[in-house]
Amino acid sequence: MDKSKFNPTWDNKNRRLTRGIWLFAMVVCSLMACHDETEVQERPAYDPATPITLTSFFPDSGRIRDEVILEGGNFGTDISKIRVYFNKTKAPVIGTSGRRIFATVPRMPGDTCTVSIAAGDGQTLGFDSVVYEHLFRYRMTVSVSTVCGNGTYTNRPGSLDQALISPFQLDVDGNGNIFVGTEHGFEGGNTTDVGFVRINETENTMELIQNMGTISGDSYGPRFEGINADKFTGMLYTTVRQQVMSYVTIDPSENWIPRLKMFHWVNNPAYPEYDGDYPTTTGNYMGYNQFDGYMYTRFSNGHIVRIDPKTGEGMVIYKTSQTGTSIGIDFDPKHPEMLYIAGYNSTGMAHRIWRLNLTTNEWVQLNGASTAGHRDGHISQAMFNTPYGLRFDMNGIAYISDLQNHCIRKYDPETGMVSTVLGIPGTSGSQDGGQDDATFNQPSAVGVDMDGNVYVADRANRRVRKLAIE
Repeated sequence: MDKSKFNPTWDNKNRRLTRGIWLFAMVVCSLMACHDETEVQERPAYDPATPITLTSFFPDSGRIRDEVILEGGNFGTDISKIRVYFNKTKAPVIGTSGRRIFATVPRMPGDTCTVSIAAGDGQTLGFDSVVYEHLFRYRMTVSVSTVCGNGTYTNRPGSLDQALISPFQLDVDGNGNIFVGTEHGFEGGNTTDVGFVRINETENTMELIQNMGTISGDSYGPRFEGINADKFTGMLYTTVRQQVMSYVTIDPSENWIPRLKMFHWVNNPAYPEYDGDYPTTTGNYMGYNQFDGYMYTRFSNGHIVRIDPKTGEGMVIYKTSQTGTSIGIDFDPKHPEMLYIAGYNSTGMAHRIWRLNLTTNEWVQLNGASTAGHRDGHISQAMFNTPYGLRFDMNGIAYISDLQNHCIRKYDPETGMVSTVLGIPGTSGSQDGGQDDATFNQPSAVGVDMDGNVYVADRANRRVRKLAIE
């Protein structure tokens, strides 16, 4: 079909695009092979006694896998000994002439990137490395799709196109298994039952691990309140609603059957003032530090407690002056001593992100606003409306399910910047798609897989959604 007959501008745009592609190919060819025959013949080797020089690179912005040409000198001709970094993320090197490097943009190095080059036998950033004066702008692309669920108020295992789900909490292990704590019963059963299911996209299945039943007088039952997957071992850790002195371990070698265990209090020798001052109320959502192997939870009294899942010892490590429930709890993998907590309905904590330094016991309020709102920018000025779930990816970026804003937010501790990844602030919906049209309805939890994909428990939509971010 001749599209130009129906759209007069299409043919011109297509021709311009084609010319652009050919022009870039010609530039690459000339720079990498045919522009300077003398240089190709000489192909100067890297000289460790001579510093690397940098002149320019182009283009100065792009997305993942876009081609970038870096110009300078003394790069050498062995691509195995050339390292190119966008911020601290290593970029694939495709070729070199000694004075020019042909590389591709790595995945998600950051919004604004310093570009650096190292050569020779060193294998780490900083060895014989030099940095370009100007910055590269990374253009992130993101979209959301529905993994399973269609809005029906129940749970039904099966293939993902047929499965129904009412998700509350979730996390993802290192093998792509998505574990979800559910609400609202199972199809054909008690509508107040809660459960625990496993979803696997490769297997195209949602399977019931266990129906946890109902607690009389509590519409939420023995619901899992915080699911945490150790991506190194495959173990899962969580707490259960209304079980103050309990925790749950879930072992993949036991087919992920939840094991309810009780912990006992031990005194903290570093802080004798906490001796005997133990929490008595619930609200014990939990985070897990896979670097030290401990579970951490904050009770409604304000106590932050460390639990050893192997010995069952529970120790108060800090007590906040703020009381009430906090839900999202996780650790920065780049700084595993930093515990982050998203404030929910806590007195003095609501709509805020907090941080506890486990080394110094410094308790810090990161954003100033105590009222609900939506504002991106530096964390000190950012505003949230009931930040609920919080989970870091392996690169140290935190994703936050901003419940009443119906958005997924992103926080980078290194830059301090908060941005909205997807969702239209204040507008609920269930639309899949990109940054212009995707919507959520009270997202209550997030989990991140090893590839950086973000999974969302879209609670009021009764769906599990997936954000593909590049």
